[in-house]
Amino acid sequence: MKKMKGVGLTTAIVIVISVTIIALAGVYPALGQSKATEFKHGKTVWLLMPYTGEFWWNMLVTFLGNAVEADGWKFNFTTAEGSDTTQFDQITTYAQQADILFVDPTSMTGANEAIRIAEENYHCPVVVYKDYITGASRVCAQYNDLEAAQSMAKEAVKWIQDKYGTTEGKTVISLNGDLRLSGWKLRCDGFRWIKENHPEINFVEIVGGLTPEGWADVAEACIAGPGSNAVALLAGSDGPYLLGALDALAKYGKLYYVGDPNHVYVASIDGKPSTLTWLRRGYIDTVYSQTPDSIAVSLWQIAKDHILKDASYQSPPYKIPEIPLPLTVKQPEGCYWGGDDLVMTIEKVPYSKTPMGTTPSPRVDRDNVNTWKLWGNSIVKLIGEDLDPVPTFAAKGTEPAWCSKLISDYNTWLGRK
Repeated sequence: MKKMKGVGLTTAIVIVISVTIIALAGVYPALGQSKATEFKHGKTVWLLMPYTGEFWWNMLVTFLGNAVEADGWKFNFTTAEGSDTTQFDQITTYAQQADILFVDPTSMTGANEAIRIAEENYHCPVVVYKDYITGASRVCAQYNDLEAAQSMAKEAVKWIQDKYGTTEGKTVISLNGDLRLSGWKLRCDGFRWIKENHPEINFVEIVGGLTPEGWADVAEACIAGPGSNAVALLAGSDGPYLLGALDALAKYGKLYYVGDPNHVYVASIDGKPSTLTWLRRGYIDTVYSQTPDSIAVSLWQIAKDHILKDASYQSPPYKIPEIPLPLTVKQPEGCYWGGDDLVMTIEKVPYSKTPMGTTPSPRVDRDNVNTWKLWGNSIVKLIGEDLDPVPTFAAKGTEPAWCSKLISDYNTWLGRK
């Protein structure tokens, strides 16, 4: 190397190397600044639930856990048992132990500040899972609760009109869950379409809270009292949550098979295994299937593609990646949300600072209840029924002719004799 005027050989070499690194850093930033390649907490996910102990909530845990662990990440979860305060503490605690948090919030506002702290103070990205918050997080995917409930309400009114020729003075029961959670609140709002558009209908709204036991209590009290002459019942959930209402209908002599002149129209949201069986048996009319499998798989894929590409957000300047908007998400393989051509779009919404996606709401009746990709069917082969054994009822009237074939085909698919 030619000696530089006024500069020693060693110094000249250092200058050349430094200039080369600076120049390359413009093309290859990793040479200019160390880029974190190892996640601080060993690729750890924590899921924080508002409640567990009922099949639907447990499935949110199961489906996300399966997706996370299939990719070699560590999965943990805990529950707040309905407490905003408990969940606040859990978020701020586990944000210091996780590389990413998934949070199904206990309410629409209770987790806002804790999630801000998790992301800004502890540099832990937060994905909101199923029930939305009004504040900011990376992304959320929800079921189309409002659309499903409104569709149920409109169907019930049409059924009443077709059967009785009038809706005047007819009673409809709306059975709801804890209205602090956005999903149940939106379903309640959807059912209120009847109250807003058909004031001639006696619309009886009851709230069962967080647990199936609470739903059973209010359902029996209603069916024995103000809802004793109900011609339709719309339930914001099913499985163990709907069981108490069917028990009460049977107890008070009001459970008739579909097609009977005295049949009380029953529709629900979720599509748990037991409810699909009750549909096959002719106790209930329609189910709007929620899709915990597709919500879990979609959100985990979004997190992998756009947040967890590397661990650089855990080092200065601690910039957590944002989701590119709008983002189109296709139906995940093996899931069913009504058709392969349907999509979910992640986008900005007026009711939340978090980018939101809304899955379709597939309608299930006797014609498609034996679609095996429905999560309420596929889950049975994975872990079994939500109620075991699935209760049957002494329904009045004549069992519809189509029931036996639906039940037989289902048992054949399961490998039962």
